[in-house]
Amino acid sequence: MKLLTKYVIKEHLPPFFFALSVIMFILLMNFVLRWITVLFGKGLSFRLIMELVFFNLAWMLALAVPMSVLVAALMAFGRLSGDNEITILKSSGISIYKIIRPALLFSLAIMLLMVYFNDRILPDANHRARKMFSNIRHKKPTLKLEPGIFLKLNDGKYIVQVEQIAKGINEKSNFTGPDFPDDDTPDRLYNITIFDYGDRVNQDIITAREGYMVYSAENKKLTFNLFDGEHHILDAKNNTEYRRMPFKITKINIDAADYEYEEREDSYRSDREMNIEMMMGEVDTNQQALLDADNRIIKRMDKNLEPLLKLISVDSVLHDSSGLAAVSDTAVVDSNVWLDGINRAERVIGRLHHENRTSKSVRKDKLSTINKYWVEIHKKFSIPFSSLVFVLIGAPLGIAARKGSLGVGATLSIAFFLIYWICLILGEDLADRRLLSPFWAMWFPNIVIGFFGAYLTWRAVKETTVIQWQKIQSFLFGWVKRKSQ
Repeated sequence: MKLLTKYVIKEHLPPFFFALSVIMFILLMNFVLRWITVLFGKGLSFRLIMELVFFNLAWMLALAVPMSVLVAALMAFGRLSGDNEITILKSSGISIYKIIRPALLFSLAIMLLMVYFNDRILPDANHRARKMFSNIRHKKPTLKLEPGIFLKLNDGKYIVQVEQIAKGINEKSNFTGPDFPDDDTPDRLYNITIFDYGDRVNQDIITAREGYMVYSAENKKLTFNLFDGEHHILDAKNNTEYRRMPFKITKINIDAADYEYEEREDSYRSDREMNIEMMMGEVDTNQQALLDADNRIIKRMDKNLEPLLKLISVDSVLHDSSGLAAVSDTAVVDSNVWLDGINRAERVIGRLHHENRTSKSVRKDKLSTINKYWVEIHKKFSIPFSSLVFVLIGAPLGIAARKGSLGVGATLSIAFFLIYWICLILGEDLADRRLLSPFWAMWFPNIVIGFFGAYLTWRAVKETTVIQWQKIQSFLFGWVKRKSQ
């Protein structure tokens, strides 16, 4: 049996890694196409882009592994069945259960590895990826100066226009490039105009015959070194006040902090950035907050119940606030006195009603938060567990198909994986709305697919044809032929 176990597991490895590579490539291409304008439109370094892609590979791997197990089971058992090896093994007295058992052991090992991966590695990778995305969003696109084009800097506080640019030795026109070393020549700028709107009192228009620009990474400043120019200063409040100040050499420093990628500290973690221990801590904190809120409601109700009953009592109406009799016991109580007591009672009831509505809103929010954490906790186990479920699907279907081709494996695996994933997404949405418990939301897809897989396996053991492949093939060929006519 050890020989059979090694043989079946060895048969699973090539299609598993092949499917894993293909699925990871598809997910990676989808990620790159989705974020290409953000990644390649802001002058990010190649190392930074690769680091961002690397951290996002974690969630791709968590999705790709179960689907790869399904493809591997379909193709491996399809190949064994197509070469009649399944028939030979059964004729030797080895049951289908024993043939499938090595695949279940293989998927069990994958499941345990993925549980550890989802709990210890994936949250940190998601946290790093989210921080990098946030920092990239804060970074403004790379600025490049073009002849004759007005360019806004520092949120429109400065507008720069250059009529001619002579490339230096390094051929760099990037605003946010590194400081130019002594042995390089920066781009030479001619007929420069800078509109300075940073001062609310004075508007400064700077013109210069020529100059050059450098970026200081240390100070995060963009410096224009200008020669042979003038300052044209106009009073913003009084247009008649105008000053003209010529210069031979001057420097204009413009803040450019947002044009460089900067790591910002962020200790906040969402539910997908926490491990199980962190989320259990959050669950306990929110449950304690719910308990404290309930106790506060009870205390407030007890505190206000006695004054409320007193306000609407006859004895309260017949006495003023000092406790002295307002009217004689035999007199008829004036309607205004009754209305005053009723109004005071209504105000207390209104306050209690408002407090109750606020408490309900807080309680609903806390319960939704608790559900959200429980969904993620169950998800860390349910998605890896699907590897076992998919073996129960893939093995009997592979035996029934009697083909180990990529087409059959890919088609069937995509169909079942889509069913599983739709159920998972729908369950998560229902759990977030508190319409379904987190347990059933995350484990229902495994139960449904697992039940169907167990049924297929049982039919394979009984050697009963579950799917009429020839009829399906004839139907498809007939349908295509009718459409082509």
